[in-house]
Amino acid sequence: MPYFSVATFNVELRSWDDAATVEAVGATEADVVCMQEVTFDWEAVLRERYAKAYPYMLFEPRKGAGGLGVLSRFPLSDLGLVTEPHGWHPAWRLGAASPAGTIEILIVHLRALIRGESGVVGSILDVGADHRDEIELFMGEDPPPALVVGDFNEGTGGDAVRYLEDLGFTNALPLFHPGQETWRGRGLAGQLGATVDHVLFDERFEPLHAWVVPRGNSDHLPVVTELELAATTDTPPQGRDGSDG
Repeated sequence: MPYFSVATFNVELRSWDDAATVEAVGATEADVVCMQEVTFDWEAVLRERYAKAYPYMLFEPRKGAGGLGVLSRFPLSDLGLVTEPHGWHPAWRLGAASPAGTIEILIVHLRALIRGESGVVGSILDVGADHRDEIELFMGEDPPPALVVGDFNEGTGGDAVRYLEDLGFTNALPLFHPGQETWRGRGLAGQLGATVDHVLFDERFEPLHAWVVPRGNSDHLPVVTELELAATTDTPPQGRDGSDG
C-alpha cells in the first residue's frame, strides 16, 4: 500500500529569523508540512531555505497569527480559504497528489483561548462552543477533507476534536504517544504544556506512526503522522493538479 507523511507546525509568527525553528520545519521530514502563523517574512525564508527539498509550495501569509503555508513533495491544488464571521483565523482547503491519490487536506488554526472582544472568563467559557462552530463551518464545504490538521487550541477531548471524531475521524498522535505535549509555555507555576496540535484522518487511512519532533523555539512543536490507504478503501477522489504557488 502506498504511504505518505504529513506534519502540522505552528511556527510562531515572530520566529522567522530563528535558525532552529526554520530548521525544525525540515526536521519533520514529512512529505507535506502544513504550517500556521505564517507571515510574509516566514514565506520568504521558507521559499529560500526549502526550494530544493519541497518543490511545491502554497502560502496565504498574514501580518498577524492568521497566516498559513504548505510545503510539499507532491503537487498541490488550492481549493480555497474558508473564513468565519468573527474575524478569527481562516481555514484552508488543499489537495496533495500523493502516491495514495490526491488527498484533500483542511488546515485549521482555531481561535485562541483568550479572544480580544470579551473578558478572560467569557473567553474561556465560550471557547468550546466557538471551536465547535468553527470546525462545523470549515467542514461544510464539499467534498469533505480526508485529513484535518493544525493548531486546534484545545486538547484531545476538545469540542472540535470530538466533533470530528463523531464524523468518523481518528486523532493520530494519541494512538502512539498519548499525553505527549505539542505546546509549551510558562505560567506562575512554572513550565506549562498541552496537546493542542492535531492530525485527524478519516476511515480511508490506516495510521503507521505519529510523533512529536522536539525541535525549534516556537511555543509549538511539529507533529508528524505516517498514513497508508486502508486495505478495503479505494483511492481517494482525484482533485485538481497544482504546483508551486
